[in-house]
Amino acid sequence: MKKTQLKGILTTVLLIVALTTQTVRVSAAPVQAAAGSDTQQTQTLEELAAKKAKAMTGLYGATSIQYAVMQKGELLLSDACGTDNATKKTSVTTDSIYGIGSVSKMYTTAAVQQLCESGKLKLDKPVVDYIPEFTMKDERYKDITVRMLLNHSSGLMGDNLDNAILFEDADTSYHDQLLQKLADGVLKADPGAYSVYCNDGFELAELVVEHVTGQSFSDYLQSHIFTPLGLAHTYTTAQMDADKHAAGIYTEKGGMQLPTEYLNAIGAGGVYSNAEDLCRFGMSFTDHSGRLLSQQSVQETFVPEGRKGQWCEEDTGLIDFGLGWDTVALYPFADCGIQAVEKGGDSLYYHGMLLVFPDQDLSVAVLSSGGSSSYNGAFGQYLAEQVLKGQQVPGVEKLADVPTAYKPAKQTVPDAYEQYEGYYVSLMGTYQIKMQAKGMRVVNLNQPNMKMTFIYSGNGQFIYPDGSQMLTFLEQDENTYLMSGTYGKMPGISTMYSYAYTAQKVVPQQLKKTVKRAWKQRDGKLYFTVTEKSSSARYVQNGVMLSIVLSNNCDGYVYYDRIVDANTAEQFTDMPMNGSRSATDFVFEKDSRGIEYLHYAGTTMISEDGLKNLPAKKSYTVQISRKNGYAKWFRVGTKTADRKLRIRLPEGLDAMAAVYDANGTCQYDSYVSSKRAVTLPEDGYVVFAGAPGASVQVTIR
Repeated sequence: MKKTQLKGILTTVLLIVALTTQTVRVSAAPVQAAAGSDTQQTQTLEELAAKKAKAMTGLYGATSIQYAVMQKGELLLSDACGTDNATKKTSVTTDSIYGIGSVSKMYTTAAVQQLCESGKLKLDKPVVDYIPEFTMKDERYKDITVRMLLNHSSGLMGDNLDNAILFEDADTSYHDQLLQKLADGVLKADPGAYSVYCNDGFELAELVVEHVTGQSFSDYLQSHIFTPLGLAHTYTTAQMDADKHAAGIYTEKGGMQLPTEYLNAIGAGGVYSNAEDLCRFGMSFTDHSGRLLSQQSVQETFVPEGRKGQWCEEDTGLIDFGLGWDTVALYPFADCGIQAVEKGGDSLYYHGMLLVFPDQDLSVAVLSSGGSSSYNGAFGQYLAEQVLKGQQVPGVEKLADVPTAYKPAKQTVPDAYEQYEGYYVSLMGTYQIKMQAKGMRVVNLNQPNMKMTFIYSGNGQFIYPDGSQMLTFLEQDENTYLMSGTYGKMPGISTMYSYAYTAQKVVPQQLKKTVKRAWKQRDGKLYFTVTEKSSSARYVQNGVMLSIVLSNNCDGYVYYDRIVDANTAEQFTDMPMNGSRSATDFVFEKDSRGIEYLHYAGTTMISEDGLKNLPAKKSYTVQISRKNGYAKWFRVGTKTADRKLRIRLPEGLDAMAAVYDANGTCQYDSYVSSKRAVTLPEDGYVVFAGAPGASVQVTIR
């Protein structure tokens, strides 16, 4: 959900912004034009915001954006722009609601803090004291405390988000099955050892609230947070219906409007709101009224909890966990003596960001359809900076002098750095590092064409030539880590900065021949999800296929997992922040027919070897298994390629058909499309999903 982690250690964010004008609706005091602008005239906050917002919908991938600024309870700015429907005849308004993704975690944090204040909870008591039925194979689970759920240090693997992101379907199966799924799992670290982003931890916190109060989580939020704060445009997925006008979402290609996306992991990401309401909620962490939380509880959320575990020395950036917050020392404000906290969130289609400046009683919210929470955060920082500059807040004058790039200066690499040569595993694959006279060569072994050279500039720093990225090495607890500092520039808006554990050094394994052969046979093969509901947004988002990719030249690893035996690979990395986020094991097994399945991140997937060609006969029925409800996948063979697939769906039972091309890109999903026919692509795939026993009538012409 949360997307602020680097997209691979060698990705530089290259962004270009064009500024245009826009009409706005709320007036505010004038502020000085941004430093470095060609004009010396004074512009209003609305005028400055409108220009940047238009750029967000033009060049940064957002189809619509909504934003608000509130200070001391007064709304300084509220506006929205962008398309609300596929015909582009209507625009979003300030009343439109958006999924706020992982910003929802702050509502969960507030709920837990309220219960602590009332004496019903204690942050440092074990979760099992409140949920006796919570159990895991790993006996260390008994040491997980409520605090660890909120600061991401529980040691839980990460995300079991199967059937959690659906189209207009408030299904509760993810919530209902969470304890069962955790019961079959193990931990990736000792509870409290270090903090790494974890959605399941906040879902477990949701269950804690329900067990302690006897209320559903949605009911608790409504009665104790939404209503007291007057949040008239804030809901959970359990409260959503057609009357709550949600901003339109669209496919990336073709721009087809989709049904509203429901993220049913409420405690982790299932709150929907507008920017004004989100600002009002943010003000709960600035004022001293105690209307929602005591000042002591508020301050407790600002403690840098992530520092209590394994951590790097850098103290600002995009990630520096508090209780719920992504960072309690947001760059560049923290570097200038201004406290700023931030929480971002992303679902598949909605993106949100909340920034709070406690000492200035200032709250900024940015929501969008399309784009990303990182972009929204950069825009939000820009808005906050304009307000602080206009008010001449101490330290704000230093923002102009904060670095936005590294300065490479070529030096000879010391011989001692040869010890860092070798292989490094990350979520994005396996990298090979080799030292050169003036720098360091980095090759992605899963994408051999991805080769980059970093200049050695002294003090253990290797800088990319354009100054956007810096790599260093860190030795800790007998492990060697590759650290990455990255400046992501949004010209004319802001500069994002992140410094994080990015990859962990490994040694190639000597696998048994039988084990090596078993995995070699899987290398490059596709596996297809069979457990997602017909309403799952993953079908449209191309999130239902996984390719097994082994690390070339570094035997014994698949992605970030270490191969254990012929059918198992275990997550072993221990990188804080986002470095080992969404960790999961790979477990393969064969059924009685010899068909191989993969159990991965809470879902089950079938091997491409188990797929048959789609029957070419004129008319037939495809029925979903009554026994397990697994989706049925087929290949598009030569006899059906370029022919028309027509379907008729059953009445009263959920069912769908989806078609993918040879590259795995969704061409058609009957759940979101009114069309009932599609041309079958050569070497493509077809899936039928639905309730157990549901039948889809198929005609091939």
